[in-house]
Parts: sequence; C-alpha cells; structure tokens
Amino acid sequence: MSGLVLKLAAGERFVVNGATLENGDKPSTVRVVDDNARILRCRDAMKPQEVDTPTKRVYYAIQLIITGDLNEADVLPAILEECARLDDVFETIDRKLLSVLRSMLDRGNFYSALCHLRNIIAIEAELLKVASLKPQFAEQAQVA
Repeated sequence: MSGLVLKLAAGERFVVNGATLENGDKPSTVRVVDDNARILRCRDAMKPQEVDTPTKRVYYAIQLIITGDLNEADVLPAILEECARLDDVFETIDRKLLSVLRSMLDRGNFYSALCHLRNIIAIEAELLKVASLKPQFAEQAQVA
C-alpha cells in the first residue's frame, strides 16, 4: 500500500495492523508508506448484522483479515473461491470486476480490495432489487 493517503476527520478512528487508533482534534492526512500495513477506517467497517449477501460476506472476511481476527493464509483461498462463484454473476456486467478484485487480493492490497468491493456491493444491490421486482412483473403480466 505504498503511498496510500488517508484523509481523516477530527476524532476519526482507524485500524492499523489490528490496533485501533484515533485521530486528534483536527482533520489530518496520513500517508501510509509500508506496503504490508493493513488499514481500515472504522467508518468503512461493516457490522456483522449487515452481512446479508455473498459480496458482503467477501467484504467482511477481508475486513476481518485486516483487523487480525482471521488469518490470511487460512481464509484467502475461500475468499478467492467465492470470488470465482461471483464471477458468474458479474461477468455479463463487467468482465474485469472480479479479476481486478482477485488481483488486489493476490497482492495483499486489502484496503484497495474493500474500496473496489463497495462498488460491487452497489451493483449487487441493484441486481437484487431487479430480481425482487421480477415476480411482481410476472404477476401483473398474468392479470393482463
């Protein structure tokens, strides 16, 4: 993550290599120069009760690697396997969506992977919304 720049609000909390830190009284910018640092802004953290879709499960697992609650070597193969399953869903939308994510994970760029996953989660939400409307449209078509 060489060169990662975090803009932090006053009092904002963030996790670095499993330790929770809090910014001071003024907004600030922090530049992370260590490629191996694992960073998570607490405002980007997902709560367990929010994990209700396959993409969110991937996000949460990566988050737990960053915080040190899961061991990368133990769970990364399962995360990559889940990405392969998600590829079937998202490849018609954007073929590179999941390959970019897998590349980030392979390089250990977990913060970037979370940022990328937020975009995928938004697409997933739209797909789920459309899927929930399909039965309603089918019902209306039978009535007409």
